[in-house]
Parts: sequence; structure tokens; C-alpha cells
Amino acid sequence: MAVLNNNLANAFTPEDYGKLIDTEVDAKSVAFQAATVVNTDKHQVRFPVLLSDPETGWYEENTPITLVDPETNEIVVIPSKVAGLTQVSNEAVDDTDPAIAAQIGKALARDIGKKIDAAFFGNTVTNGPSGLLSVAGVQVVDTGAGWTTLDYVHDAKSQAMANGAELSHIVLAPDVALALSKAKTGAGSNLGLLETVDDGIKLAGLIALVSPAVSAGNAWALDSSQVMTVRRRGTTVSQSKDAAFGSDATQIRAVSRVGFGFANPAGIVRLHPAA
Repeated sequence: MAVLNNNLANAFTPEDYGKLIDTEVDAKSVAFQAATVVNTDKHQVRFPVLLSDPETGWYEENTPITLVDPETNEIVVIPSKVAGLTQVSNEAVDDTDPAIAAQIGKALARDIGKKIDAAFFGNTVTNGPSGLLSVAGVQVVDTGAGWTTLDYVHDAKSQAMANGAELSHIVLAPDVALALSKAKTGAGSNLGLLETVDDGIKLAGLIALVSPAVSAGNAWALDSSQVMTVRRRGTTVSQSKDAAFGSDATQIRAVSRVGFGFANPAGIVRLHPAA
């Protein structure tokens, strides 16, 4: 069934809505930008984890080589449902302007993206996936009284490297981004340490992202190859006139199923004032 007038050959369909929202979620959600995105049609995804390499050694020629197994583990990610529901009048649904469909899709996508990021940077979530604050064994860099230097980022890179991670992204709280934007090259100087701190710039070689979902004063440094965001069957949109029959309206529902996997907790670094 077409979302707009049935006689419109190019009307948006529910599948078109779903593609639009996926695009918006990918663009808006930091959890999709700072991690490896895995799309699946299964209930759960298992990721093999290599904890240690098989040990090698030096041998004389024509002597048996000892069989050694690597140490392995796995992480299991079960995507959880995040959903939104909105209602529009049938007059608006029957409108011939496709922009109405785009606006509905963007509005749903924005809130889905917010909910995903809140879970990603949060602790345990009722009915949802557990986030970074729930992960045990992450590294910590104490940023002390405030962000006036990039030394903290270099410390994070060093700690991560010592634990088998090569950091690729750093996600900053808005107040941290502002503090770094105002940081000066030295005492008494008006010359800024950085021109600005926005999404996409590099801090000590790491791609910077800014997210209001990160707690004030905090930043997270991640190796995107070791952090997985799993989405099941994309984002889907369905519509029904039945539930809102008495209001002469149509309800539109957006559903996405997302989960997170953290393969190497020791390679994740949280930067914040520890005291």
C-alpha cells in the first residue's frame, strides 16, 4: 500500500521509509560512526574473539613442531528493539507532496538515533542493550581539573596499545569539545591550541566525534574494529489506519533492532576526571 495517494506512481512505500530512516540513523548516531556496523537477519550474532596468538618457537631442522592452540572466546550480541510511533491526519497522508514522508522519516530517525546513542554510552538499559558504562575492565585516563591539553589523548592511545587496541575514534561530550576549542597554546597566550573541535577533525590522530549522549566532562576512545554495532533487518516502517479510525488518521510505526558488542574491554579508554 502506498504511503501517499494510491494513484502516485512514485509514492513512498513502507520499504522506502525504512531505507530513509536507516540512512538518517547511520548519519545521526555515533554508535554507527565509531563502530563496525554489522547487519543481520538473525536473532543473534556470535563474534569469535582471539585472546592470544598460538605460540611459536625455534626448532632444529627435521624435528617435530609442537602443536599449540590459540586462546579463544566469543561475544554474543542480541539486538534489542527501539521503536517510535506517530500519527498524521489522512488529509496529510493523501497529500501529493513527498516531503511529508521525508519529514516523518527524519523525525522518527532522529529520536531512534538519540535512543541508540543513549544506550551505547550508558550503562544497562531496561529492555535495551548494555552500553559502555556497563563494560568491566576498561582503561581510565584521569583528566583532572579540565581539558587544556591533548596529552590525555596520547595517554589513551598508549594504554590502548598496551592492551591490544589501536584507537581510531574519540567521542567527546559537548563541554569537552568546547573546552578544547578554547584551550590556548600556553599560559598568557591568546592563540588557540585548536581552531575548532567538531565532528570529523582529528585529535592526536583520532577521528573526533561530539555527542550529547556522552556524560559531561567525559570522552571515550575506541578501536572501531573491536566495537560492533549490530542491526537486525534494518529499520522498518509500517502504517495503519485501523488504530486511528475514529480520528480519520494514519499511524506510522518505525522499528529498529540494535545491539552492541565489545570484543576487547581493555582496549576501550574512558577519559574523565576520576576524582
